[in-house]
Amino acid sequence: MLFARPGAGKSTQAALLARHLGVTHLSTGAVLRDEVASGSALGQLIAPVLERGDLVADELVVPVVARRLQAAAGAGGYVLDGFPRDLAQDTALAAQFPGAAQPQVAVLLDVPAEECRRRLLARAAVEGRNDDTPQTIDHRLALFDTDLLPVIERYEQRGILVRVDGEADRQVVTERILARLATP
Repeated sequence: MLFARPGAGKSTQAALLARHLGVTHLSTGAVLRDEVASGSALGQLIAPVLERGDLVADELVVPVVARRLQAAAGAGGYVLDGFPRDLAQDTALAAQFPGAAQPQVAVLLDVPAEECRRRLLARAAVEGRNDDTPQTIDHRLALFDTDLLPVIERYEQRGILVRVDGEADRQVVTERILARLATP
């Protein structure tokens, strides 16, 4: 699983790692945006939350992610990106997927908040995503500090957290991650 501030390159690295490892890339953001695009009742509940930049409530996100995670675990593994985002989601993950389906390693891409903000504003100019406004970006960066840092600390206490400097070209960052994963 990959952890990082919004805009740190988490989804890019997750996709590259999944391809390298031959497993499924599960991007929670993409999974949720797909659910919204499907027009389902669940997607209609999720849409306004994404537009505000808030975290999607556990009762909405857990079922969506659980379906995809179960399938990926059964198909040989996954690189999980964007979940869990808080301690409650981490607890739900542990309860639903004991044993081998549990993450074997958690990677933290270390990129400072200001660099992430710069990257997200640049992405907004190119892609026009409605969740990349300056206010939403600042809100999402603040949520990382309040909600996700305790989860990261939990994985560090479990002894499976790997920290990687994420401020470089994407290929360099991928090489750094793979080198850290190869180190016992």
